[in-house]
Amino acid sequence: MDLRRIGAVLAAVAVLLGLLPASSATAVTSVGRPFADAGSWVSIFSGDAVWDHPREHVARMHGAGVHTLFLQTASSTSPVGSQVYRPTQVARFLHAAHARGMRVVAWYLPPLRDVGREYRRAMSAVDFRTPGGQRFDAFALDIEPSGTTPSGALRNDNLRRLSNRLRTAVGPTYKLGAIIPSPIGLSLSPKFWPDFPYATLGRFYDVVLPMSYSTYRVKGATATYDYTMGNIAFLRSVLGPTVSLHVIGGNAGASGRLETRAFVQACNNARVTGASMWHYTAYGDEDWQEMAALGL
Repeated sequence: MDLRRIGAVLAAVAVLLGLLPASSATAVTSVGRPFADAGSWVSIFSGDAVWDHPREHVARMHGAGVHTLFLQTASSTSPVGSQVYRPTQVARFLHAAHARGMRVVAWYLPPLRDVGREYRRAMSAVDFRTPGGQRFDAFALDIEPSGTTPSGALRNDNLRRLSNRLRTAVGPTYKLGAIIPSPIGLSLSPKFWPDFPYATLGRFYDVVLPMSYSTYRVKGATATYDYTMGNIAFLRSVLGPTVSLHVIGGNAGASGRLETRAFVQACNNARVTGASMWHYTAYGDEDWQEMAALGL
């Protein structure tokens, strides 16, 4: 890790912090309520201990103040014939969360190489219904390259085509989220995704969810706060000051109490739409306690 380079980037984004007005609490509305307030993430790799007991874990999340459950429905490595991971358990998660007044957002990581197949898999989540007729409250596309993702203009074009097809299918009022890499992280690793297509986000998505994983880049409360605020400031500078943001903090298992507290303080001060740490099974008691201070 090049700490001098990280410091230079944080100094640069500090200039952008001027784009976070004192009145931002009134500038950013609650657009996209499925993405609002405290969130928690369950992936298809969270294990049977979680997937076999949806009601128990939803109750735990709800007791900790979670408003939105982000539930993964497929991945780039899912078998071809599997459109939705463990559909019976997905239905149980939906019923348990909705019974407690929580929102559930489906999310999927496409490899961005077969737009038709990836569109069908995404729409399988959007169109999913439980036997009781319940559905996901929104859908989020995990926009990050996998080992087989094409590079260059083809990758950006495939993302634009997939995003366009999704928006056309769901209509203008259905809430779509875009899970994206950390903007600061992209600046530190320019070969990871050159010319990231921020314009596509602004055109097709209602909510942007930056993976502001400070634990991968910095240590300490002050650096965590600055890293989080830097990512928020950058996105507001390129997507507009009222863009709806749900900020995903670092790996909860690698974040100390003071670092998690700093992340929460940054999200509160910036008045974002929602916030969460990655991921549910990595939370410690101190993470739940600090995340309870979210006041969005």
